[in-house]
Amino acid sequence: MNEGLQKKKGKKGKSFGQSLVEFTVLLPILIMMLSGLIEFGFLLNYYLDLVDAAREAARFAADDDPLIRGGPFDGETDDTFYQLAQDMTLDSINIGSGGQISLDTINNDDIVISTFSVMNGFVDRRFPDGAPMGLSYAGNQQSKFTDAMINSMLNPAAPNAGIVLIEIYFEYHMVLGLPWIQMFVPDPVMLHAYSIMPNSAVEPTPTPP
Repeated sequence: MNEGLQKKKGKKGKSFGQSLVEFTVLLPILIMMLSGLIEFGFLLNYYLDLVDAAREAARFAADDDPLIRGGPFDGETDDTFYQLAQDMTLDSINIGSGGQISLDTINNDDIVISTFSVMNGFVDRRFPDGAPMGLSYAGNQQSKFTDAMINSMLNPAAPNAGIVLIEIYFEYHMVLGLPWIQMFVPDPVMLHAYSIMPNSAVEPTPTPP
């Protein structure tokens, strides 16, 4: 009977030791997976804040007229549609992120704003004049949307329209910055958030007969 108890205890101890070895082997993998989920959770949170900021700024810009005041290319640099839209974007980023996001315009972060006049389902004109790929806030980036890309999103049967496009570029520097994540994902990661809204002020007017 004692021999039977000793055998059972031996088997139990062996099973526990095997489980401990397996857990020790898997623990680094589990830590790597968990830290990756945390890091990408931070990244997703930043990206969603940028998307919300772009949407808020585009809503603001949708109610203003980019053609009344002119733009930075005709001498005005303060009270212009594009300057106001850029300021609104910065405010939306700061408020929406609770201050955790601050654009580093010295390096690669940027805000790019474009307005389009759409006629017969195609881009007829892009504003402001002199900025064929959008007006850059810091001069670091240009719009990712060519006129052809905008055309591909339009319905040719739709009536003439005007649209405004707000784009935000932000370099996300990893919070954890762990080497096993940086082996597979570049650090920093360039985030690109954008929003498109209608703007009747740049809608093309019909040519009088």
